[in-house]
Amino acid sequence: MPIEDYPVTEMPQRTPGPKRERGQILVLFELSFVVIVASAALVIDIGLLRNDRQVLVNTIDSAALAGGTELPVTGSAATVKLNALIDSTIQENYPGLALSAITIAYKCLIGADPSGPLISRDVPAVCDPSKSLGRAPGTSDFTGAGSTRVSSCNPTVGDLCNVVLVSGSATANYALAPVVGIDSGSTGTIASAACRGPCGQNPQTPVDVVLIVDRTGSMSGVDTQNATTAANALVSYYNPAAQWLGFGLLGPSKTSGSCVSAPDSSIGTANFPTDLRRWVPVGLSGTGSSFSATYAKVSAAIGCYTNSGTGTDLADPITAAAYELAHNGRTGVRKGIILETDGQPNASVGSVSSQEYCLAASNAATAAKATGVEIFTVGFGLDGSNNATCPDQAGAWKAKTATNLLANMATQPSTDARGCPGTGTPNTNTDGDHFYCLPKTTGASTNLSLVFQAAAQALAQGRSHLVQLYPVPVVTSAGGAVASVSIGGEYFTGTTSVYFGSTPATSFTVNSDTSITAKVPARSSGTVVDVTVTTPGGISPITSGDKYTYP
Repeated sequence: MPIEDYPVTEMPQRTPGPKRERGQILVLFELSFVVIVASAALVIDIGLLRNDRQVLVNTIDSAALAGGTELPVTGSAATVKLNALIDSTIQENYPGLALSAITIAYKCLIGADPSGPLISRDVPAVCDPSKSLGRAPGTSDFTGAGSTRVSSCNPTVGDLCNVVLVSGSATANYALAPVVGIDSGSTGTIASAACRGPCGQNPQTPVDVVLIVDRTGSMSGVDTQNATTAANALVSYYNPAAQWLGFGLLGPSKTSGSCVSAPDSSIGTANFPTDLRRWVPVGLSGTGSSFSATYAKVSAAIGCYTNSGTGTDLADPITAAAYELAHNGRTGVRKGIILETDGQPNASVGSVSSQEYCLAASNAATAAKATGVEIFTVGFGLDGSNNATCPDQAGAWKAKTATNLLANMATQPSTDARGCPGTGTPNTNTDGDHFYCLPKTTGASTNLSLVFQAAAQALAQGRSHLVQLYPVPVVTSAGGAVASVSIGGEYFTGTTSVYFGSTPATSFTVNSDTSITAKVPARSSGTVVDVTVTTPGGISPITSGDKYTYP
């Protein structure tokens, strides 16, 4: 068969279809993925940044408060020590944060005198920036609003500063944002200021305090004389018009005789109020229940008290002092006990056995603190053989030393009982508790006086607390004709601008810290706008009271 005779089979034709889009889909997927990652980064990494910022806020606040415990401060050595405390607090709360990103500054915060901008009583008693200024501070050196004013202060050159200002920033490393080229973000600068002391308030802070002095057998005649000098130093430090002072002793006093602090021959009983004056022979303000606002009886009792032959009972004097404060003290006034002793308890009254003397003292302190009384304990010469262990044969105080007991009895108790070096200067609360300690070495009289005064100052000045150096203004009212709008509020001193909505006032006058008179261009009658005031403290927040309605 010829070739041309064979049947020809036609190959089927492929139906034309859409062009392949594999490459385009890949590009679209990549673009979509980037958008998804960017969106996730926006949520996750901003959350990380916010978290880091809050941690930094807490850290800066904690650092400022820690620094505030050592205020007021003056001198290079004290400043270096305080700065180190702040740095260590920052590292504990924000490990790895570069200290180069932290700034520590000091300020002098005083009160605003109603008759003028400066309260002279605060300088130099509360704080004093005259060293860095090179002259006595004047009105122009202080700025602020409200009841306080603040100036710069440099303790390293000898200024006395009562405010520490800590500021800093941190960098948060992002988890997903690097995909779109953003590796990290900044928390922004956080600042916090802490103060300790009057801080613009009345420097004569009212307190009720009972001083308890050891006169047991372990206190030699020299020791007793040193304690007498220190007690008198406390009397001279306080102001009887504001600070009421009672005088207590261990062992107890007789209840009759020309010297109210004359020692009794035995511990005897401790029933209150019957036996109150045996343990606190001079009541608050020196006159028991009559409160003559004088230290005459306190001074007389300090001048005539002598050593006793009784053992060391720490429980009953604390209980008696707490009773005096609760029943003869003032309502709403801070209350404290300053207890000085040179040994562990080895005696007591009532049903307390010899195995529970330290337990009884600890329980008495716990009960007093539960009523709001602050306890300051002073270990005098607890550096050698005198730092004996508690006689308790069982329980929490078995084999514990006198320093451990006193540290625990104090408010803000210390667990390590630091501060009894055996030589050198006294511990004046360097580890943040209310336990003080010093050796019986040369200069003990001066050192014990310093410790008594430090405890008295700590009680009168109070704890470290955060302060706002220049408060943000607040607008509470606005009304009147456009040519004379009366604006009421707070913290207007130092106002730099006044706005009615987005329109600045044509002119304004700051009449006082609470009043501004402004003039604005006319607008349509009935238009309602927010009035905002700007000062160095910031811009007033929008509130319901800042509305101005155009007449």
